[in-house]
Amino acid sequence: MTGAPLIDWLPRSNAINLLAGVFLLSALYAVTQRRTAACITAYTWNSLSLAAIAMLVALLTGARHIGVAAALVLVSKGFLIPRLLRRALARSRSRAEAEPYVSIQLSALLCGALVVIAFSQTRVLFGEGVSILASCLPVSIATTLVGLFLMVSRKQALAMVVGLVILENAIFLAAVSLTYGMPLVVEMGVLLDLLVGTALLGMMVGRIEESFATDDATRLTSLRG
Repeated sequence: MTGAPLIDWLPRSNAINLLAGVFLLSALYAVTQRRTAACITAYTWNSLSLAAIAMLVALLTGARHIGVAAALVLVSKGFLIPRLLRRALARSRSRAEAEPYVSIQLSALLCGALVVIAFSQTRVLFGEGVSILASCLPVSIATTLVGLFLMVSRKQALAMVVGLVILENAIFLAAVSLTYGMPLVVEMGVLLDLLVGTALLGMMVGRIEESFATDDATRLTSLRG
């Protein structure tokens, strides 16, 4: 790219890189927090940055289905799901801190290593792209690993749900990066499933608390015969 096309492309690329950075940093912020409320706030920022990336891609490519998907992401992931999670947290009778299996400091170091691995291996497997979404694929893979780590490193069931929805955001970003989004019907179905799934998981967390007076998922091992 030379001349005017390069000048036109760079601001768009920088904007998406900035939003991708917010997307990844919000997931890392969730890992470094003990309080579940802070993890939910991190997920909210993660979802808002995802919606902004999708909307910017829709404006740049003229793909209407991505624009509709961005609006759905904004409403469902940016507002509805965080509200469901906060409602479940408000009903919780247990401590608001999401106890990790490993220390917060070690979690941050491990997730930093996962990010480095994700970026290096993505470049090995897919090469270095030149599109405006070149930075989004390694970011999505890194965030997938961070979301998985959040799920397996916390004892509190609601914090595990936050890790799950962050992971789903990363998969959505990967789909946008690789194929500029899935068909609109598929995206709407996935978002609907996610809303229903989050509501059901919130109910499950409530049932765990009713049975064990805590939402510590490690207590479920007592159900084994």
